[in-house]
Amino acid sequence: MMRAKGTHRMPAANSSQKPVYEMRTMRTGAERAEAAAFAEDTALLLAQRTVDLPVGQLAGPIRSQATVLGLHEDGVLVGCIVVHPEPDLHHWGHDGRGRGLLVSVVPPVPGCSEQAGRLLTLWLADYAARNGLEWAWWELPATSNGEMSATLLDAVRDLSWEDLPAVRRSDGEQVVRLRLRAAVRDALTAVISAPDIPPTPGVSAR
Repeated sequence: MMRAKGTHRMPAANSSQKPVYEMRTMRTGAERAEAAAFAEDTALLLAQRTVDLPVGQLAGPIRSQATVLGLHEDGVLVGCIVVHPEPDLHHWGHDGRGRGLLVSVVPPVPGCSEQAGRLLTLWLADYAARNGLEWAWWELPATSNGEMSATLLDAVRDLSWEDLPAVRRSDGEQVVRLRLRAAVRDALTAVISAPDIPPTPGVSAR
């Protein structure tokens, strides 16, 4: 069920200075290994906060052939977005229709990295909108009762993701569906530079 979206303030930025944050494509083996290690560390931090999210759910997609985008703060990796090519969204039904892309986001660690999670979400909404898309979609594993961690769910809701009822994929895994409406965020250009990001891959229109 959709929750009311919060109002997020953008970090202050001096127009005479270069953006502190940079989003760039993780192309080399070393860069992707760094991103996978970051995802594994995030899973451990989530586990410490009683959020059970298997490491493979975060690091696995990064090690695949999908496009990996890394958010860097002063050169340090602080978050990742994995864009899945040619996703199968039949299990989404009507909610997966329209022009959009399926992503995996190294989720914010509650109480630890909300700023990175907020910037990832705002940047993703802007990226999708500027490429003529309507949505970004994200799937997270459901618990045995068809839900997901309340701590993590509250965190992603606060970042303006809408949560939809859990469904079962063709591989048998039950997942909670999250979607983010595309929206242009002009102020982001003063905060996050993105010199090498390609046009959106994996666009779905059904």
